[in-house]
Amino acid sequence: MATTSATGAPPTVAAYLDRIGVVPGPPDLALLTRIVRAHVAAIPFENLDPFTGVEPPVDGDGVAAKLVHGRRGGWCFEHNRLLHDVLRDLGYQVTPLVGRVRLGLGDDAPATSRTHRLTLVATGEGTFVADAGFGGTVPTTPLRLVGGTVQPTPHADHRYLRGDDGGWRLQRRGSGDWVTQYDFDLVPTPDVDYAMGSWYLVHHPDSGFRNGLTAARSADDHRATLDGTHHTVRYVGGPTERRELTSPAEVVDVLEDRFGIDTSGVPRLEDRIREVHFS
Repeated sequence: MATTSATGAPPTVAAYLDRIGVVPGPPDLALLTRIVRAHVAAIPFENLDPFTGVEPPVDGDGVAAKLVHGRRGGWCFEHNRLLHDVLRDLGYQVTPLVGRVRLGLGDDAPATSRTHRLTLVATGEGTFVADAGFGGTVPTTPLRLVGGTVQPTPHADHRYLRGDDGGWRLQRRGSGDWVTQYDFDLVPTPDVDYAMGSWYLVHHPDSGFRNGLTAARSADDHRATLDGTHHTVRYVGGPTERRELTSPAEVVDVLEDRFGIDTSGVPRLEDRIREVHFS
């Protein structure tokens, strides 16, 4: 028989809400917004597992054990699996989706693989996309699924464009022009597709997640990122701080102190950092 916490939520949901510092409430847009904003501030995006050759979990229990009960983060397959399951258990109508990352590519570039997980959420106030797993440019609030409307968030403006094929494209505008983030459609995605996408990005020799360290965390007033040895903090409406890290030990310290990641269980992390970023 399933058990619940003192708040009435399933134990994993209660632990998750405690991890991100959100008080439960009715499944409406206000709670959804609080959850997404708190999630990206509390749980870091990071690729330590694929970077060190470890297979990340894609199942709900494994993801919760790592991101909720352990002091770790993860990538989209983990963040958005966790977010999907929590929202479902809180009473939201959710649909798991997958997209093709287009960041850094021109409009005429060939199609990329379907390897970005996200979640469609239906509320009484409309239909939204919740995405807590897009690294250093993650939308920090849910975005209403409507074409052409500019949607401000604390860190950047976003908009969706409708494609001729009926699909959707997310674009982001920070201090410059609109930049495409990813394309997606509204076809529900089975778990096996996420397992395949995760496996591909862990094992393909050209995968950026294998070949470089990355981390990101987005608080209300700033966004911190790590790209190899480059550590950047961008303050909303303020300055940008950049720092070049000079040793594997310094990189690990930043992962621990700035991003809140427990690296103690990550095998050969300093050796891998030295091999990839200092040789």
